Amino acid sequence: MGILFEAVLPIFAVILCGFLAGRLSLLPYSGSSSLNYFVYYFALPALLFSSLAQAPVEQLANRNFLLANLFTLLGCFLLTVLIFRFIFKRRFPEVTMYGMITTYGNTGFLGIPLLVALFGQEAAVPAAIVTFIYDLTIITLVVLSFESAKKLTDSQENGTMLRSIVRSILLNPINASLLAGILVAVSGLPIPSPVFMFTDILGPAAGPAALFSLGLGLSAERQVLKNKHYHIGEFLTLLTLKLLALPLLAAVAVYFIFPVADPQWAASIVILSALPTGAVVYVFAEKYNTLVNQVPFYTLATTAVSIISLSVFLMLLIG
Repeated sequence: MGILFEAVLPIFAVILCGFLAGRLSLLPYSGSSSLNYFVYYFALPALLFSSLAQAPVEQLANRNFLLANLFTLLGCFLLTVLIFRFIFKRRFPEVTMYGMITTYGNTGFLGIPLLVALFGQEAAVPAAIVTFIYDLTIITLVVLSFESAKKLTDSQENGTMLRSIVRSILLNPINASLLAGILVAVSGLPIPSPVFMFTDILGPAAGPAALFSLGLGLSAERQVLKNKHYHIGEFLTLLTLKLLALPLLAAVAVYFIFPVADPQWAASIVILSALPTGAVVYVFAEKYNTLVNQVPFYTLATTAVSIISLSVFLMLLIG
């Protein structure tokens, strides 16, 4: 419990700094957009490239570990989309943003520090791989959904639309950095040390900047705790899917469907699945102007409730 609070409270502190900066007029509310674009186009791609480029190839190719993660993410993402499409009557591609809320966890900003605190420095490797899978899978699904909807709205020909979608995915800065990192790791291409020094300087800014931007965005909402832009049924459904259904699905995957031999790696998948919604989701909410008012509230709510839910999973997994 002490480790969990040590990891979660600093996150709230950074969000609070952004919130106070806006409320005290130290920064304009519009600064949130600039910070989000900085994270999206610069800091996060640098962080992901650096982590993956230096990962051992044999660990990147751990088949059951990869399959268990994909099964968990895609299963919960699809379940969320179906629930919000047919029960809550939300439209496409908005439903995919709900899927991102329930599957995209705070792996980079909370998960890696938590696992390192629990298992030691070697735990950073599975956490980095999971972060890669989250980004490549979930972000690609969201980008594909919104870009395809945009092309359909523009009434372009199917062939032209498909080419535009592929370009949008491949040129997406996050996806491009992930693919570049994998290419370097697999091929063994020599990368000049100044490149890694550059990414090591820029990459760590992704977490604080995203969290600070979240707080700054919240400061513009005078009644954030009385947010009227969400329905209680949707809110409770998202909490249940993110903090209960996703980690339970992960446990079934790693212990029964795709058994992961290393107990720490198996536990890592479950723990990372039990994380609250990542602040990066707000970057995409703003980028596509979808659920912009709801995502900050959901992010804070899942972070607060995860103190309890994560503690339960930690006690079950590691005692």
